[in-house]
Amino acid sequence: MSEIDEIIKNIEVPAGLELRVLKSTVSCRIYFSYKGVKCRETITCRKIPKLETPTHKKHFTNDIKKDIVYADSKRGSIIYEIQRRTFKYSNHFPESKRCTLFGETYHDSVTVGDLLEEYLQKVDKLKERSTARNYKKAITGQLMPYFRDTPVQELKPKHIREWMYNKSLSCKRKTIVNNLIPLKQILKQAVADKVILRSPLDDIDIDQEIVKEAKESEYECDPFNIQEIEQILSHMDGQVRNIFTTAFFTGMRTSELIGLTWEKINFREGYILVDQAKVDGVMKGTKTGKKGIRKVIMLEPVVKALEDQANYTLNQDAYVFHHPTQNKPWTNDKQLRMTGWMPAIKRSGIRYRNPYQTRHSFACLMIAQNENLFWLAGQLGHKGIEMLNRHYGAFIEQSGERYQPKQNYSNVAKKIF
Repeated sequence: MSEIDEIIKNIEVPAGLELRVLKSTVSCRIYFSYKGVKCRETITCRKIPKLETPTHKKHFTNDIKKDIVYADSKRGSIIYEIQRRTFKYSNHFPESKRCTLFGETYHDSVTVGDLLEEYLQKVDKLKERSTARNYKKAITGQLMPYFRDTPVQELKPKHIREWMYNKSLSCKRKTIVNNLIPLKQILKQAVADKVILRSPLDDIDIDQEIVKEAKESEYECDPFNIQEIEQILSHMDGQVRNIFTTAFFTGMRTSELIGLTWEKINFREGYILVDQAKVDGVMKGTKTGKKGIRKVIMLEPVVKALEDQANYTLNQDAYVFHHPTQNKPWTNDKQLRMTGWMPAIKRSGIRYRNPYQTRHSFACLMIAQNENLFWLAGQLGHKGIEMLNRHYGAFIEQSGERYQPKQNYSNVAKKIF
């Protein structure tokens, strides 16, 4: 008799349970009757470890006993549900072939594509407009071509790992994570609906499945220096100059600027309340939600820009900044970029960077002036300085190298020495 057989022989197994020993595993199965049919299902399956010492044998024995306790409890729940006529085979064993026997085969034909299509139909009502648009792109352009015909019960972690690896050859980590969000949502719902017992995404570590190049940040901080800022603004006029002056000297996002209303500006106390943004013509909260709400101090260039802007829009509309020729609020960031930003950059002769660099330029300008980093984080809508270190670490280090203490300690030195 083998060591495994000897261990199994000495373990008490309750009625309705069976321990089955194979070459490399020990499984615990339960027996019960349902609608006159004798059913048998595997509850646990444990790999047989090396049993080199008495301690190894003791641990393995305890593990098997735990499996028995779990299986016996599972069987007890099933018997109770059968007696109360609330038992549904597919709720407990959705992948069992006996589901077909009891007429519970509706899950078998459900594909990942079916669930994604169902999600597509309601995503507009579940998410904000810009988020819904991104999810739709991820579903139709990335997920459907690969997973459409895969039965959801047959979707395995290896299938998702293969997709992630292939995508990482041409995409960054952030893009892959964003594209996986709709898949994560439908698999979570499938678990809740008892279509599957567990989401295959739960067993995946994304950083272990993508190439190292994909993990490198696609973020690039490429700010304008103060001379470039002055040159760019000198090639702007009127309302375009006012909005980009405000952008350069507040660090506000484009969506926050085009969504800014006059009621949010407090000239008396010298701040702008940033608690809203406009994305694709729709007003919403800030990009980072409640933690992004902040009071931005108006530096002198901003005060002058907003005072000038008042001559254009203060009595016309709630929105501060308008399209200069259409005489109505900006609709989205693309409109502002095409109409106001690109022509001015071209005229200035400055190397082109996108408008978001106005935010980075403000941050780097403040860092160069050795402004308090916690204050700066608050102005940008960050919870702490971790994000500053991540994005502007090199600039902070350079500023530190140039820093000179502001306090004159000569009087202290005289007193000590």
